Amino acid sequence: MTAQTTDEKILDAFSQLALKYGYQGTTTKKIAEEAGVNESTIFRHFKDKRTILEHIIDAYLVDMEKVGQSFDYSGDIVTDLKRVADLYTTFVQNHLVVFLVGVRESYQFPEVGQALQQLPIRFVSLVKENFIRMQAAGEISADTDTDSEAVNFVLMNFGNAVFTFSFQNTKMAIPMPTFKENNVQAFAAHLQGR
Repeated sequence: MTAQTTDEKILDAFSQLALKYGYQGTTTKKIAEEAGVNESTIFRHFKDKRTILEHIIDAYLVDMEKVGQSFDYSGDIVTDLKRVADLYTTFVQNHLVVFLVGVRESYQFPEVGQALQQLPIRFVSLVKENFIRMQAAGEISADTDTDSEAVNFVLMNFGNAVFTFSFQNTKMAIPMPTFKENNVQAFAAHLQGR
């Protein structure tokens, strides 16, 4: 295991605290304590707390460009939709601080809200591309409106992510295996016209 750089320690500390306390409740003093550095070190590496958040958003956007590069169309609608649902959930988990700050506090930080919007936009594009392939292969109904169904599928995944990561202790959060088995299967059947 490699040692974390000071920047990584600060970014990690900010992320952990922002998940727990929100952006407002995350102070540079708390970040310093969590990272094991002096508060002045934070200001030497990052101008302020907002600069830390901007750095995390930049990493999110870089990773956003890579979304879907590893996705291979299999020709089986259920398998493909489950893979997209996994990809979506994994991306949100890896960038949970942007996701939750964006959901909870985007009114205060429009740049976080704008970054967060890129996820569903990218996934709608990925899903639509695959729906068009599936339609051409006869895997889904020829009269399927690929635009609106791609949006519907992404909204379904977004909603599940919101409840899973924002309201973990409610019955609204559906565990991923159950979500994939029930909701994704039903959505696939809907697309096939069953």
